[in-house]
This record gives sequence, C-alpha cells and structure tokens, in this order.
Amino acid sequence: MHTPTRQLSFLVLSLALTLPAPLTAQDSAEMSDGIVMMDAFSVSAYGGKIPIIDGFTRKDYLGDNQVVFDFATSFNKLLLGFHRKLVSDEFKHMKFRIELGERFEQEMNVLSQAFEFQEFKLDRSQWLRRERSIVARLIKKPFFKIDALVAWDLDHLAATAPQKPNSKYADDINFNPETQSWERRITAKWDVFYQRNPNNFNSSFFTSKEQGLNLDTLRGFHFIERGLPSEVPSYAFKEVKLTYPIFYSNDNITAEELTRLQETFVANLYFIYDPFSWVARRDTRFRGGFNNECQSHIKGERIYVTDRKWFDPIFARFLSDVVTIKLQGAEEIYALHMLTKRLGESPRALGIGLDALNWNKGEAREAQNKPESVMKLHHKNSWGVRYLLIDAYQRHGDELVNRLKTQLLAQKESRRNINGQAMIEAIIEELSGLSYDKFGQRAMRVQEAQLAKYRITK
Repeated sequence: MHTPTRQLSFLVLSLALTLPAPLTAQDSAEMSDGIVMMDAFSVSAYGGKIPIIDGFTRKDYLGDNQVVFDFATSFNKLLLGFHRKLVSDEFKHMKFRIELGERFEQEMNVLSQAFEFQEFKLDRSQWLRRERSIVARLIKKPFFKIDALVAWDLDHLAATAPQKPNSKYADDINFNPETQSWERRITAKWDVFYQRNPNNFNSSFFTSKEQGLNLDTLRGFHFIERGLPSEVPSYAFKEVKLTYPIFYSNDNITAEELTRLQETFVANLYFIYDPFSWVARRDTRFRGGFNNECQSHIKGERIYVTDRKWFDPIFARFLSDVVTIKLQGAEEIYALHMLTKRLGESPRALGIGLDALNWNKGEAREAQNKPESVMKLHHKNSWGVRYLLIDAYQRHGDELVNRLKTQLLAQKESRRNINGQAMIEAIIEELSGLSYDKFGQRAMRVQEAQLAKYRITK
C-alpha cells in the first residue's frame, strides 16, 4: 500500500502535534523539513538507474537476460514503496499504541477509584521517543543505500558447485549440500553515533547492530551491541550501504520468474529493513499493559496485607490484566506471553528463525536457538497465580474484582492487616466452590491450552 505524499505528510505532522513530549529543536526541524522534502525524496532517494554487477567478473553485467533488466528497472520503485509503507505503518502503530495507552490509563483509574486508591497516571513524556526519532530520520532520508545488484548466473554456478567463485561478492552466496542448491544472503552493520554534549567529547554515544538474512530461507541473525537511549536524535543513525544478490537463469525468462524475484525482494525487506528493531520488534513494542507503572502505583498505596512483597506484584498484574482483557481481550495476553517466551529462547533470531550465516572463513557467530518448549504452569508460583486469576476472572467476571475490593476496603476500615495470599485463596474457594488446589490444577490445564494456541513453531 503506497501512501500519497500529501497524506503521509499530514500523518507525520499530526503525530508531531499530538504526542505529549516535544521533539528536540533539531528533531522538530527535521520533521518539518521532511514534510516539505518528501517530493524531492521520492525523486532522488531511490531514483535513477541502479548498477548491475556480474558476480563472476565483478564488472558491469553485460548479459542479455531480460528478467535481470526488468527486475533492476522495478527495484527502486519496490524499495521506495516499501520505505513509504514502513513510515505509514509505523505511524499507524504509534497512533494505535498512544490511544491504547490513554484508554488503559482511563480504565485503570476506574479500578483505582473503586479501591479508593490515588489517581493512576502514566508518564507520557517517555512514550515512543526512540520511534519518533527513527520516523524523523526515515522521512528525511532512507537508512539503506543499495549500491548495486549483483547478478549470478545459476547455470554457471551449478557447473562449479560446491566451489565458490573467485569473487569478492561470493561471500554472500553459499552452496547448501543438503538441498543441493545455492543460497544468497545480506549482511549489514548499522552504526549509531552522536555527542550527548557537543562541548564534551567524552559524552559521545556509539552502538552498532549487526544483522544478516538468508534471502532464500528467510532465516538470519541480529546482534545489538547495546540499546538506544531514549533521547537519541534522528541524525545519529548512519547510512547502511550494501549490495543485493540475485540468481538468474537463461532457461527461465518468464513473467512468473520476474514476479518471484520481486515478491522475494519485498519479503526480504520486511526483515532486513526494519530500523524500529533497534528498539524492539514491532510485535512486542509498547505492549504488556504498563505493568511497571501498575506495580509502582500499587506499591505506593496503603494496603492492609502482611505480605506486600508477594501481594503487590500479583495484585498489580491482575488489575493490569483486567484492563487488557477489557480493551483487547485475553488473546493479547496469551499472544504476547508466548512471543516474549520465544524471543527469550532465541533473542538473536531474525526473520522466521535463527541462522548465524557463517559462510566464510573467519565467521564464527554464535547465538542461542533453543527449540520451542511447551508452556507449563503451576498454581503455586507467581506465573501460575497470574493465570489462575485470569481463569477465575474469565469465569466469574467483575464479581472477582468486587470480592477483592470488599475485602481490602474492610481491612482498610478496620485498620487490620490480613495475609494477601490467604485472602486470594479464600475468595477463589468461595467463588468456585472448590478447594484452591483443585481449582488451581483445573485452571492451569485450561490456561496452558490457551497459551499453546499461540505457540510459535516455525
């Protein structure tokens, strides 16, 4: 989906006006400049004729394969379309998350008032600050600079397999003995550098992200040296230069082959050209029900229970989950839990799985890649209690909240402490008509089955 320039400019300007925390002076200037410059950007950033290099000769491609030429002709259009979609989709994501945060705050305040707690406030000054810098950079100029297409004759490669050609571009191709086929990769290093204080050289910040993707299997890796500070300016991101390898065969000069090359290229871009992965993957960012803020909110309240260290995080998480279920459904909790679990098992995977792409001498990247494990819960530990309460809320609804509220307010009125864990267990038994252990065992089976629906197996 291509977003018209005028519409995209309006979206970005609206974003700048609606976000609570102001941009820095330089970022604001870049954001405004980007709105004016988008037409020029459309013409110059991914315009002109892209060079085609013969992978074997390392010189200009002199062949006559029409698919190669047609793909090169469409290359910049595809890249520009993806770049625009990246900005447009990120704006929609940010807008959705900001609105969701505002609704979350409102719903949490309803619960806070019911329990006679203080007003619940979210610190909006920190919301999406890194994302906004990245958007400002994307509007001004792209991250990726594609220097050339590198064309490889598959018939010539088949004749030399498994031996690699004597070419500097051969680092990015590899013969897979299991599939008896050649594969391609892209590797890139993204640098971020700026001076926190222009007058103090020691205030400089530097980090880099190394990533790679097998362009045919969509499996790869990414290593981030260290995360970005929240105040990172848009000009700190340095340009990434790379070449893009393609395979061609003179026995397959068809429209279907051209379409395959184009669709594969866009699929590759989805993983390799995601500057927001500097912060976190889009499917994990700004999710989770503001648990830290809820924890701080509950910790600051006077609650008459003796086991605050155990009770506070359990109770805060429960209130957060209640709001999340009302706003997004329990599916959001299950999906995020299983996604976070998988990323914890293979945090450096890029694409649909991990591949360290150690194709050449001296490459020895290592990364953890555990097989997807089955989710197991126990009603006596903190994760189990969380899902036990979710199960009880799904069965009994606001009656569970009301029972907790009645009990806590009674303790507040009498100024007498009660054991929070024992209180929760007693309320569960009263509502369910079962012993806590029996209800817990049943709830764990149900909740494990719900979580299993979101198990990532690919």
